Amino acid sequence: MRLSTALSTVAILFASKTLAMSWEEADKKARKWCEDLTNEEKIAIVTGRENMTGICVGSIDPIERKGFKGLCLQDGPAGVRFANGTATSWQAAINTAATFDRTLLYKVGEAQGNEFYQRGINVALAPAMNIQRAPAAGRIWESYGEDPFLAGQCGIEVIKGMQSKGVIATAKHYIGNDQENNRGASSSNIPEQALWEVYMEPFYRAVNDASVDSIMAAYNAVNGTYSVQNKRLLTDYLKDKLEFQGFVMSDWWAIYDVEKSFGAGMDMNMPGGKYWGPNFIGDSFWGEHIQECIDKDIFPQERLDDAVLRIIRSLYKAEQMDDYPDVNLYVDTNTKENIALNRKVGADSNVLLKNDDAILPIKKTNKIKKIAVIGKDSMPTKFCSDLGCADGTLPLGWGSGTTDFKYIVDPLSAISKRAKKEDIEVVSYGKDDAKGGAEAAKDADLAIVFVQADSGEEYVTVEGNKGDRQSLDLWHDGNELIDAVASANKNTIVVIHAPGPVNVPFLDKVKGIVFAGMPGQESGNAITDVLFGDVNPSGHLPYTWAPREDYPTDVKYDAALQGGGEEKTQYDYDEGLFVGYRWFDKKGIEPTFAFGYGLSYTTFEYSDLKVEMKEDGLHVSVTVTNTGSVAGAAVPMIFLSFPDVVKDYPSRLFKGFDKMMLEAGESKTTKIFIDNHDLSYFDIESMKFVKPEEGEYTVFAGSNARDLPLK
Repeated sequence: MRLSTALSTVAILFASKTLAMSWEEADKKARKWCEDLTNEEKIAIVTGRENMTGICVGSIDPIERKGFKGLCLQDGPAGVRFANGTATSWQAAINTAATFDRTLLYKVGEAQGNEFYQRGINVALAPAMNIQRAPAAGRIWESYGEDPFLAGQCGIEVIKGMQSKGVIATAKHYIGNDQENNRGASSSNIPEQALWEVYMEPFYRAVNDASVDSIMAAYNAVNGTYSVQNKRLLTDYLKDKLEFQGFVMSDWWAIYDVEKSFGAGMDMNMPGGKYWGPNFIGDSFWGEHIQECIDKDIFPQERLDDAVLRIIRSLYKAEQMDDYPDVNLYVDTNTKENIALNRKVGADSNVLLKNDDAILPIKKTNKIKKIAVIGKDSMPTKFCSDLGCADGTLPLGWGSGTTDFKYIVDPLSAISKRAKKEDIEVVSYGKDDAKGGAEAAKDADLAIVFVQADSGEEYVTVEGNKGDRQSLDLWHDGNELIDAVASANKNTIVVIHAPGPVNVPFLDKVKGIVFAGMPGQESGNAITDVLFGDVNPSGHLPYTWAPREDYPTDVKYDAALQGGGEEKTQYDYDEGLFVGYRWFDKKGIEPTFAFGYGLSYTTFEYSDLKVEMKEDGLHVSVTVTNTGSVAGAAVPMIFLSFPDVVKDYPSRLFKGFDKMMLEAGESKTTKIFIDNHDLSYFDIESMKFVKPEEGEYTVFAGSNARDLPLK
């Protein structure tokens, strides 16, 4: 459907915010509190102290005379790190994104925020809001996929949920930390329009829609200047143009100087020491060197005053300056409610990729009397530090974004328990040996093969993968295992645990494929709920799935360079705006599975698309009908084509979605609002977002980027 741009060019207004305390009120309180601080005390507030050797991964010293208890900062996106099993080990952020469910996203943020609050943690180092531009990149599971609009919407809900509990959320990693190889000695070279529309967009939403209190600057450089030294990004763009009122901290040991970093607009040095280790406690690039720079007029006193004000202002806004809990990382918050929520999100994030002959869900009425569960990924997980191993079922990737698990429900245990209710026999083979797997499968009515691939953070190398994946193949000869089992059993289903796309040479050899991602502690229960039809799968891919060579870009595997040095690995973002599905549309490449793809045990029909442009933006409505025989959740998606006056632009952009549960035969109409910001493009001449003055938008509606029947 086409719609005229009747409204004139406008600068996009910031969204209104609903806060427990406004920035303005917090600012007044913070200014008064800071009035009598000495410079020594101010410097202590901006410089991390324990260098990650204390209770928290980051800490700021107390100031006793002011009644200031200091600060505790702690990872991360999948739950409280280093809590010795007392905290919930949540699903990866990429799984939460796959639900396309704003309500669940908020609930996850709220529940996680409460876990941080109960422990007296002031700052939660989450969410991660980087863009998945290369599927082999190590930390894609910590963020929300390839699309900046979706990443922004996910971030809004998680941040709001976290901060509703009085915890400071941290949007990270600002900006362009989209690969792990030499992350601390690399430059993400991003064209200006893409910088704003793709990579800054999630942070724009975090600041203006979620009123995030803190932002973490990335390890890498952007266009040649390290993020922590980049005045253009930190001060000119983030603090001035976006009017960010909170504070900017460094990623851990990302700072290598004081003049450039503090002068550029960094507000907090984490974890404080020059380098890793107890020998550098109190030995900082900042600390007393800030006063030395002020004395030498390298930067003014006002720069220190502003950094401190931003930190204290954020604490007042979060209402942490009075009666905040004392730090205790070992409060047990792995509650029944959190367990149930993790299980639900895990189930709802399962993406059904293939279901020939309605092989799923498993029912004894389908003449399924014996199931073979095959593969080491179906077995209990072997725990290791920061999950730096892949032995047993895979609940999360490795690195600082993971947690200390109290338990993991393995698929075999959960399937066996559920099958017993149906009087279905379960046999198992918990190894990845092809011959043994085929032998176990040959006499079963149904074979379920569990396979995996893993990735994580650069500081840990797992099976030759230093953060980024070496290839998109399944690990542990998974393809050979699947091929052997499928040859022995015509009713083979594959379940994949992985951070993102994998090669699927077996696609035409098996009847069913479920992509389970990284579901957290309730992993086995979550997949079992879907396999047996207790939950109708409603997950959708938050990225495009294709062979590696079809993407516009990739990671590199350069030799290690010194962090913060002049020599850098160069990552050229030559694809510009054309990330993910936008590239595939531009080049006419058919992906294996499109952005937004996901099957259900029922079917949906889309109809009656209506649009109306108003002063505040575009109002869209679409009707969805459940045309199948069971209840299920649909995710109507809205894509826009911009007027022709906007040149060299993607043919379609994802701009809206909803999630709606429908009984069999039921129809519902949903209303989706697209604000003026999302109707705008970034004009590099005026350096602001503008709406086209003339021409027509085209509105598309459907279930994924390649299934948009309404126009």
